[in-house]
Amino acid sequence: MLTWTSKFKLRLLGPFSFVDPEGRRIAISSRKGAALLAMLAVSKDGERARGWLQSQLWGSREPKEANGSLRRELSDLRQRLNRPAWTPLICERDRVRLDLNIVSVDIFEPDDEDGSGQSGEFLEGIDIPGEEAFEDWLREQRTRLLEHPPVKAAPPPAPAATGRAGPEPMWPGPGAADGPSLAVLSFANLTGNADDAYFAEGFKQELINRLSRVRWLAVIAGDSGEPRGATVASHEARALGAKYFLDGSIRTAANLMRIDVTLYEAARIQAVWSKRIEIARSVIATAFDECLQELVAHLGAKIDHGEQSSARERLPSNATVTDLIWRGRWHLNRLQHEDSDQAQELFAKALALDPHSPEALINFTHGLAWSIWTGRHSGERVNEMRRLAQRSMRADPSDGRGYWLAGTAETWLQHMQPALDLLHQAVELTPSLAIAHAQLGCTLNLCSKPEQAGDHLELARRLSPFDVHLFFVLGELAMRSSLLGDYRKAIAYADLAIVRRDQYWYAHMIKVDALVRLGEIAQAKAAFEELQAARPRFTTKYIEWIPFEDRSVNRRLTESIASLFSADRSRLAAESDNS
Repeated sequence: MLTWTSKFKLRLLGPFSFVDPEGRRIAISSRKGAALLAMLAVSKDGERARGWLQSQLWGSREPKEANGSLRRELSDLRQRLNRPAWTPLICERDRVRLDLNIVSVDIFEPDDEDGSGQSGEFLEGIDIPGEEAFEDWLREQRTRLLEHPPVKAAPPPAPAATGRAGPEPMWPGPGAADGPSLAVLSFANLTGNADDAYFAEGFKQELINRLSRVRWLAVIAGDSGEPRGATVASHEARALGAKYFLDGSIRTAANLMRIDVTLYEAARIQAVWSKRIEIARSVIATAFDECLQELVAHLGAKIDHGEQSSARERLPSNATVTDLIWRGRWHLNRLQHEDSDQAQELFAKALALDPHSPEALINFTHGLAWSIWTGRHSGERVNEMRRLAQRSMRADPSDGRGYWLAGTAETWLQHMQPALDLLHQAVELTPSLAIAHAQLGCTLNLCSKPEQAGDHLELARRLSPFDVHLFFVLGELAMRSSLLGDYRKAIAYADLAIVRRDQYWYAHMIKVDALVRLGEIAQAKAAFEELQAARPRFTTKYIEWIPFEDRSVNRRLTESIASLFSADRSRLAAESDNS
């Protein structure tokens, strides 16, 4: 069995080398193979999406050729690295992982005992001409290491007297060290069946894996999975050092597996949210993924809301990057122009404090995106957002939010295929990211593929039932129904969006158009008056801004509104003649 001292050793500073636990050097002859291992080694949990690796190392090739090259490289690496006794390289259908539990990486665990030292440039001598994405990533890593050189790592904590291992923090996203943290305790098996303990532990481990993709949240495996009762002791929770912790249990009722989860604020052991999930045993295999996806999204939303609420208090004079970001997020989610301006000022200050912080970059870009969308800006402003989103992707390539923002910018520039590629990558990296699913549905609407948009929009709705941006999802469901010719359903969705945000002109416009299409002109006029009351400055220029790939859709919507303008002018003229 491999121990702390019998790991693989991966050297990234100076000449690249990979040594097995018995001290034998493993030859990696391909520069792209060495680069691939380095990319995995510096990632959170040592994991990357296959699509991301392909775009970074073979981006200059056609997708089919690039996919084949990645498969061949991974096959070669598996043959060189993996043995029956150890498998440091794990290749799944859509992801690749380097097992950092058995691989020691010099930039994280410096060790000078062998006399090799820690000097040398990151991936010294390795460059890949023609692959600009990789070269950008390499420059970013070298800059970061110059600013934050590696330090000697402490040995792992010894087990407590009870035999239970100490907390195991998951690798945090860059810049997230002082942000919120969540400890996930083992789920208590209350079914009376010892075999169900395997399900409980498997559910906890998969939940941790999914939560680790929420890059702004540090996740801790709270305990070792030993059996325990239905409740957690307060001293046990506080000892974890996390701001929040998740406690859970499983029970059975008839043919149902019942999973109860409760989110606590650790300082006061106060429950802030709970949920019960019921899965029929006959469909556990198919429902498991969907339940986890929704649970991760809801947990992220509740912690996000909690952090924003805490940030409402006065900022400390020595505000950190994290303080500024969460206060900015609170302002941004108030959905008011003045708050939006304040949010952007706070994000700018955070970015000035740490220009390489992925969180600061992502939130600053998000603030700019909101300003562009509400102000219907185009041109240079969108290109600025695009550049910032690309910086966000380079700062943390495992964070789906950067790809969502980049995909949104490409959508507004009417580059629909790159937009769809980036948005698909966003939801692959962070499956619980509701806003990315919503934007993917929106982009499919805009490029005349409404029949493909429904699943993404309905998923976004399930992932964020109480989100402040739910009006956007409902508005896109309304547009999808309109594009498919189902005007009654379009009106129903538009009304739901308007209830949540009465100033949302887009939903008002869809409703007006649908009523015109149905020939219900009196109702259309009333809906148009509601639109004018909500947006007194509304003109058909708003409609011209919507980046439909097929501009005939813009013309159709404009004609519906213009017909009411004309009817209104005719009515006023008749009243004037009669007087």
